[in-house]
Formats: sequence, C-alpha cells, structure tokens
Amino acid sequence: MESETIELDRGDKGLGFNIKGGTDQQHIPSDDGIFVTKIRDDGAAAVDGRLQKGDRILEINGVDVEKVLHKQAVDLFLNAGNQIVLKVVHGAEQEAAAEAASEVANNKPKTTSSTDGDANSGSSRKYILLTLTVAAVIIGVFVAYKKGKFSNLNSTKL
Repeated sequence: MESETIELDRGDKGLGFNIKGGTDQQHIPSDDGIFVTKIRDDGAAAVDGRLQKGDRILEINGVDVEKVLHKQAVDLFLNAGNQIVLKVVHGAEQEAAAEAASEVANNKPKTTSSTDGDANSGSSRKYILLTLTVAAVIIGVFVAYKKGKFSNLNSTKL
C-alpha cells in the first residue's frame, strides 16, 4: 500500500485523534504497528480531513514508529510541538486484521490418522469442531471490529 505524508497544526483543540498499538500492546495480534482508532470532530485531524480511522502511522516527524513501544509513540506526539508531520498508510488496520484472522484460521492443529481409517473418528470430529469454533470466533471478532466495539480499549487520545 502507498503511504501519504500529512502535516497537521496542533492548534487550540489538539491533534484530535486516538492511537493504539506498539510492540508492547499490539492492537492487532502479531502486528506491532501504531494505528489511528478514532478521529475526534473538533481536532486538527478532522479539520484537515486526510487522516482516517484505521490508518497505520509509519513516521512521526521523520521518526520511524513501526517497531516502537506505545509510550514511545505517544511521547513523540506529546513532544512534537505545534507542527506534526505524519507518514501514514490509509486503511492498513483492516488489512492487518484480515491477515491476523487468516493466520489464526491457517494455524491448523496436527491430527493423527485413525488406526481403523474411520472418517468419523474422534480426532476427525475434534478437528471439525475446532475448525468451526475458530471460524465462528474470527467472524465474531470481525463483526465486532466493524461495529467499533474495540475502538476505545487502551486507546490514547492525542
């Protein structure tokens, strides 16, 4: 995906968005990225209009934040002054979530073949049940994600 550089002026209302993520508190399993989780109506991001919920932040004022602690990213924002230059990838959160769900779905448990060759053996039934359970969880998480159920968990306002 292509990145975009966005310049924001903090102004009186602040930057006006929340972030989640980092190497210490992944927003999406197996992804250390920093993601925009909310755009507040009165902040610089909403006024500018380019930064969107779901964008991955790659750089803050030229500093790479792809593999940093959450607090390090927050500190970069807090100490950035009035002019902030962000390098972002739009819509990256949805793509990262889909990749994480795919990894979970493809992480199939090893099964042993039945000694009698019966297709309805206990291990086959357990594998089918496990597969259906994983699929149901993935669908449930995706639906909750789309409805914004996770939007305010461990989110930092900027």
